[in-house]
Amino acid sequence: MSLQSSSVGFMNRIIKNLSELDMRQLEDLYIDLKSAGVIVPSGEGRSKGALSIVCSEMAKMDRGKIVVDRGDIGFPDRDVDMAAPILRQRYGQVSLLILSGSGKSLIPLVDAQKMALLISKIENKRDYRIDVITSDPESPLGRLGEKYGTLTILKGREIYDDTAEATEFKAVGILEDVFILGAGLMLHALAEAIYEEAAPSVIPQKIKRLLGETTSIVEDIVKSDFLKTLVDLLERRHVCFFAGLGSSQEVARMTAVRLGHVKRAIGDQVYVGGESSTPAPRAGDILIVISYSGETEVVASWCKNFKKLGGVVASIVGTKNSTIESLSDYTHCIESKHRPGSPNDFYIKAAYATSPLPLYLVDRLRERGLRLPEYILRWYHSVIS
Repeated sequence: MSLQSSSVGFMNRIIKNLSELDMRQLEDLYIDLKSAGVIVPSGEGRSKGALSIVCSEMAKMDRGKIVVDRGDIGFPDRDVDMAAPILRQRYGQVSLLILSGSGKSLIPLVDAQKMALLISKIENKRDYRIDVITSDPESPLGRLGEKYGTLTILKGREIYDDTAEATEFKAVGILEDVFILGAGLMLHALAEAIYEEAAPSVIPQKIKRLLGETTSIVEDIVKSDFLKTLVDLLERRHVCFFAGLGSSQEVARMTAVRLGHVKRAIGDQVYVGGESSTPAPRAGDILIVISYSGETEVVASWCKNFKKLGGVVASIVGTKNSTIESLSDYTHCIESKHRPGSPNDFYIKAAYATSPLPLYLVDRLRERGLRLPEYILRWYHSVIS
C-alpha cells in the first residue's frame, strides 16, 4: 500500500505503520467483524475510546452491527464467559474485539482469558471469536487472538531511549498516540467496507483515502490561527473543559487525558463536561467543544452557560453556520461528506485534529523556560520516531 508522506512528524509514523499492515490479517479481522452477530468492544483508556467511536458508527449505520459494551447496564452477566452464550443465543456469532497496544491491558486480558476458556470447551469454535489488534504479537493478548480468533499487528506502541530531546515530542508524538490513532482509522475503514458489503480488497484504498484526508486536516490545523489561539489560552492559569455527546465525548475524553498531564504540570486541571467530577467553571476558563452537527442542544446549553460565567468557548464542528459555531469565540470546521446511514468519519478526523494540541502546548511551555516534571519528560521521551 503506497501512501503519501506528511510534513507533520507523528503522521509519518502512522502512515508508515498502516502501510506495513498484513492484508491477510486485516482480511481475517474484516471477515470476523462482518459475520459477527454481536461485537463486544474491550479496551482501556484511550484505546477504549477509539474502539467506542468506531463501534458506535458501526451500530448507527444502516443494517448496523449489534454492539454490546461491557459497561452497559443491559450486559447479560458480570463475566464475559457467562454473558457470551446469552449473546450468542440472542444475536449469533460473538466477536470480542480488543484494542491494546501492549497486549497486556488488564481488563481485556481477563475478558480474553475467560472467553478462551469457553471456546476451548465447545465444539463449534467459530461461535465465539477473540479479535485482537496489538503492537506485540508475543503478548498474552496477541497469543490469545492468534489461537482463538484473529491477530492484527499494528505497530506504534514502542518505547524509545529516555535521552532524546524533549523537542522530539512535538515532531513525533507520545506513547501509544500513534497506535491509537492508526487503529481508529483502520477500524473506520473496516466499518465503511462492512456498510458497503464490499470485498476485503477495497480496504487498502479506504485506508489510503482516509489517511490522505486526515493528513491534510492535521497539516491545516497545525498552521492555523485556531491552534495558536488555543495554545495561547491553555498556557494561562485557567481550567480547561472538554464537551461533547456520544462519539464526540469519546474524542473529548481522549484529548482531555493527554492534555491533562501537561496542564497539571502547571497547576491546572482538565475536565470533561457531564461527568460527576466536573466542577462549575469560572471566569477565564476555556471550554473546547466537539460536535458534528453543531446543533446538539445540551452541548449548546453548556456553551451559553459557559459564556455567561465569563469563560471562553472554542469548538471543532462538522457543520458550518451551526448554533455551536455561533456561540464559539473560536472555531474550526472539519467538513464531512457523510451520507445519512453510513459510518461518519468526522469523529476519527476530530481525534486527529485535536492530537497536536498537547504537543504544541508542551513546545510553548518549554519556550517560556518552564521546567516540566520528570515523569512528563519520560512520557515525552517515549517517542515514536
